[in-house]
Amino acid sequence: MEMELKKNLKQQNLEELIKSLELVSARLIESVTKASQLASSETPEMRLLFEEWLNLVGKEIIEASKVEHVIEPIELSRKIGVLPSTILSLALSLHRQGKIEILSLVAREGNGQNTEICNCLR
Repeated sequence: MEMELKKNLKQQNLEELIKSLELVSARLIESVTKASQLASSETPEMRLLFEEWLNLVGKEIIEASKVEHVIEPIELSRKIGVLPSTILSLALSLHRQGKIEILSLVAREGNGQNTEICNCLR
């Protein structure tokens, strides 16, 4: 009886793993397809709009750095409507361009959740 229960649990775990891998594969294929479609349909207008968006968000980051010389990624991301990681990425880009100077980085332990992964994959 115990052996049969263990066998059933292993089979159940294997089925859950297969379903999870199927979902991950489907999301990966979807992501690659969308990226490919977007890349193949990029027009000068789309590139210009994206650059304008980058400039607008970049200006918000620059302005935030001028106020108290502090950029609060979580607060700024809520104000703009992007992820905090977007703020960090753009701040690093602005630093590399010499538009801002990152003097320090304050961090605390995270919750172990990758915020850029869709909830459907968890």
